[in-house]
This record gives sequence, structure tokens and C-alpha cells, in this order.
Amino acid sequence: MSHVPATHSPSTRARRVPLQGVVNFRDLGGYASADGRLTRWGQIFRSDVLADLTDTDLDILSSIGLRAVCDLRSDSERLSKPNPTLPGAAVRIHAIGFMPHRGDELLADTKAGKVSVPEIEERVREIYRRFVTDQCGTFAKLLDLVETEPLPLLIHCTSGRDRTGFASAVILMALGVPRATIAEDYALSNRYRRDLTFQIGGIVQDDELHAIRAHRRLEGEVVREQEHRVDRDRDDRDPDAVKSHDARE
Repeated sequence: MSHVPATHSPSTRARRVPLQGVVNFRDLGGYASADGRLTRWGQIFRSDVLADLTDTDLDILSSIGLRAVCDLRSDSERLSKPNPTLPGAAVRIHAIGFMPHRGDELLADTKAGKVSVPEIEERVREIYRRFVTDQCGTFAKLLDLVETEPLPLLIHCTSGRDRTGFASAVILMALGVPRATIAEDYALSNRYRRDLTFQIGGIVQDDELHAIRAHRRLEGEVVREQEHRVDRDRDDRDPDAVKSHDARE
């Protein structure tokens, strides 16, 4: 792979792929790592649920040429909103997902108005702590797939924010992207997000809105906390394994 200085980043390249049935489909290319190389455009993508892709969307994805998809949703989520058949002769689907710790309960309690802002903040912290303690195998598997599967590769969950956001952070960390850049990428999901009713169903009341906004304010802080935990708990995986793949220039 050639060395490309960070200053040569193609600034006009669009990070968000404009689709009709998906709102948070983004390219992880163009991020500078500590050694000055860039993550390659058009190689690793992140997204929310794909169930509502239109024919026009599928044409756009055909031009991207996806070769692999890592679906981070739980079994029940995949059954409720199955992905359409994606264009391409050999798109490999890897269902490696999970439901975040007490995630269904949190959504139900928020919809019912049973959760206060302090409670939702603590539950969100616990969800992200559990990503590190309970889902090490999932994220290790994801890194293996990024290393070994043909690219382009897509990672997605339901909203494209929590599970996909943490997964993207892990990949960017492995590629040597600075933490501040990772936090900025994570925060983009607050710009490209589903309507609140998509996430909890029904009409969103004021108390629910305050609780969900508290969730979003907290996300960046919690991700930074868990990045430090990943550093402390890093296993004996080869630190250059992902860097050796074709995801950087």
C-alpha cells in the first residue's frame, strides 16, 4: 500500500451516501491515522437498517460493489426487518449481532415514560460497558472479518449508532486513527439519524424526548470511556493485523 499524506485527503468526497430508504449510510474513508496514512474511501462502510432500501438505492449499492456485510442486529431484529437481497454475485452476509444489554427494556421503558434522565444515563453507560466486557468475541470476530473478507465491506445494525458506532470506533482505533477523529465520526450519527418515532415507536412525548436527548449527549463521553477500557484490556492480538489489510493507503 502506498503512503498518502493526510494533507492529500480528497476533501470533496462525500462521507454520507445519499439513499432513500437508509439515512445513516457512511463511508469510513479519508481519516488520517497517526502515521499520516489515510483510511481508503469506498472500502469500509457503516449503516443503519437496510430493510427499506429502494430500487434506486440498490442501484447505488451495486455501483459501490459490496462484497461482505456484517449484520450486528439480534436474531429477532433480523427476523422483524430482514435485509433485501443485495446486488452483487457474491455478497457474503455475516450475522454476528446481539441485542445490547437490556436494550429492549430500555426502549420499552422510555416509550412508557418509566425512565428518568439520570436512569437512562446510567443504563447507557452500562450498555457500553457491556460492549467491552460481554461482546469482546463479537468485536474480535468483526476485526477478523475486516482483515480477511474481500472489500468493500458494510457494518450495520438497526439505527447505525450504538453497536455500529462502537464497531466503527474499534476498527478506526485498530487503524491508528486519533481518538478525537473517532469521536467526531461517532457524533455524525446525531446528524444522520432516524426520526425518534422509528426508535421507540408511536408518538414521542416531551419526557421521552428529554431522555433520548440525554442518551445522545452521553454517547460520546461513554465511547471515550470504553476506548480507554479497550486499551487497558487489549488482548494479545497482533496490533498490525488490521493495518496489514487494504483498508489504508
